[in-house]
Amino acid sequence: MPVYEFACNACGAAVSVFTRSINAPVEGKCERCGSTDLRRLISRIAVLRSSSGGMDLDNLDNMDPNDPKAMAAFARQMQQEMGSDAGPEMDEMISRLERGETLDDFGGDDGGGFDDDE
Repeated sequence: MPVYEFACNACGAAVSVFTRSINAPVEGKCERCGSTDLRRLISRIAVLRSSSGGMDLDNLDNMDPNDPKAMAAFARQMQQEMGSDAGPEMDEMISRLERGETLDDFGGDDGGGFDDDE
């Protein structure tokens, strides 16, 4: 359940909005003055590590960015630790990295995505 933090532009009160999922619309209302004129704040996050050790982010510095299979393994581990599905685009990216494609192979003149014909 995501929690979004806002500040009321009318009275300055802190407003927390709970949603059922990341895709749910975020509609907040100040409990103090009733205003819906809110500005979004950057929320603090907590990273929980499993008792089995969780992700070893210290080894991230040692990962070769030119090794697509290592990047895929890290991305899969990150996805599992987060416990959420990042969507079909992430799954496709990981699969392509596991096949040995580099990020440069993902195509497009802007370097920012997948080719539509794949």
